[in-house]
Amino acid sequence: MPFAKRHQVKLRAIRVLLTFLVLGLMAFAYINYGLYTVPGDKGREVFFGIAPGDSLVIARYRFWRSPQLGDVVFYNAPGAASDQARLIGRVSGLPGERIARRGPTMAIGGREPMAVGFELGDSARIRDGDVIPEGKYLILVDSDAVTYADSREHGYIPLDSIEYRLALNLAAFWGRK
Repeated sequence: MPFAKRHQVKLRAIRVLLTFLVLGLMAFAYINYGLYTVPGDKGREVFFGIAPGDSLVIARYRFWRSPQLGDVVFYNAPGAASDQARLIGRVSGLPGERIARRGPTMAIGGREPMAVGFELGDSARIRDGDVIPEGKYLILVDSDAVTYADSREHGYIPLDSIEYRLALNLAAFWGRK
């Protein structure tokens, strides 16, 4: 008797199991990941390695993983209109870290000073000696060469405003266009 005939029931069960496994993985990917194209003028990098026109795979934040230092995140700007709400930035400060002025810039949590300038004066959202409040994050761009809103304009960003993190830059993965 041929092998396939002897194990027909087992083979069918394996096929059904594999089908459900693939469908489950597809549902997980659909729920947890998305595709985002960076808007703006081509040729000007928003962040080191990320330029307008790049397609990015983004992962939703879940309760089991909070934002980590250095994550590139997508967040809703507090008080912004819904069509201008989604911004991109790098997590530069975590809750409980102290901000210290170092000339025109700031050092966060005792690390090297940031490569971006900070506003001086009483109207500044981020000040020397601040401690980042619990449940909020300092989110900045990588360079002042790009005019882009971040925590210097919006203040500390609440955890519930952070929706996604960068999982993969497809332009870097496949090579620049």
